[in-house]
Amino acid sequence: MKLVHYIANIVILLGAAALIAGVIYKLFFITWLDLWPGSFLRFANICLLLGIALYVRELIPRKKE
Repeated sequence: MKLVHYIANIVILLGAAALIAGVIYKLFFITWLDLWPGSFLRFANICLLLGIALYVRELIPRKKE
């Protein structure tokens, strides 16, 4: 289960970095490689939601049948 936590940590770090980049690009009106601030923010949303889902999946114990 440490692999899931490792993956969740990486995904959350990617999401945080993309969120910071999106905010900076939005403040300074920068486009780089035809990426708009909205694309960074959407990627950050996806990464953060995936990380949260992985953590919740580990917190809820599976019912053994």
